[in-house]
Amino acid sequence: MLNPKEPKKPFNPRVRANVYALAALYLAYLFYQIAKPYLTRDPSGPTTFQFALGAVVLGGGAAALGFLAWRMFKAPLPEDPEEPALPEEAGEDEEEE
Repeated sequence: MLNPKEPKKPFNPRVRANVYALAALYLAYLFYQIAKPYLTRDPSGPTTFQFALGAVVLGGGAAALGFLAWRMFKAPLPEDPEEPALPEEAGEDEEEE
């Protein structure tokens, strides 16, 4: 009736870094959509205050998320405690007999 479930493996932390990087790219795209009409002097573009606010919120958010994603991606991956990293730890060393 009740099947014992296998313990969940820890997920790869680089997945979260990739999500943060995609969010940073999206915020950078939104900032580009505000900056393009402002920099081309489009009469229906944003005002100086709207452009500055977009630069602070969207540009700052994109920079912060990009920095966090970079730090998460560069962090060393946690080792799996079930699998030994070195053959010496597994007891497969035949020279010590």
